[in-house]
Amino acid sequence: MRQALLRLIVSGLLTGVAVPESAMAVAISFEVIDVPDSVPGDDLWQYSYRVSDFVPSENTAFEILFDPALYGGLDDLPPFVSSDWDIITLQPDPFLPDLGRYSALALVDGASLADAFPVSFLWLGGAGTAPGAQPFELNEFDAQGNFLGTLATGDTVPVPEPHALLFVSAGLGSLAARMLRSRRRARRT
Repeated sequence: MRQALLRLIVSGLLTGVAVPESAMAVAISFEVIDVPDSVPGDDLWQYSYRVSDFVPSENTAFEILFDPALYGGLDDLPPFVSSDWDIITLQPDPFLPDLGRYSALALVDGASLADAFPVSFLWLGGAGTAPGAQPFELNEFDAQGNFLGTLATGDTVPVPEPHALLFVSAGLGSLAARMLRSRRRARRT
């Protein structure tokens, strides 16, 4: 049992699989880039999202939420992704307060997830800080656009940098070797 659990943990860490908070599997990873500021005093950034472990059906949308205390100025017209998707943004409003949303609605069954989903925004987190993980929802709508329900929720996860994955792999290999040696010693005695 312990060995099976260890294998599950190791394989999950090596493949970057995140366990979603709800029963439906969907993973959204992100890369974040600090882009040159076009207006002095602004702190412009861009997220690039990748969706996996999910086969979109028509009228489902993944929606990434933006805290109004940390984000502002979302792209009103995010870059075009694919004709399979309808992309809109809703601005965060600190006065309501209301979360902002990056909403990608699948227009067809099996909508393509091959491309990244980018959005630029102003980071309000302050000097020396950087944007990170965000909550997301997977929502279902009917053909008229009426909300039917939330299918899954979770948090976006950063795409691991190649050198970080190497360190994690080396550490897990070392741990596995140590466990193997201690098991062999225990068998000898």
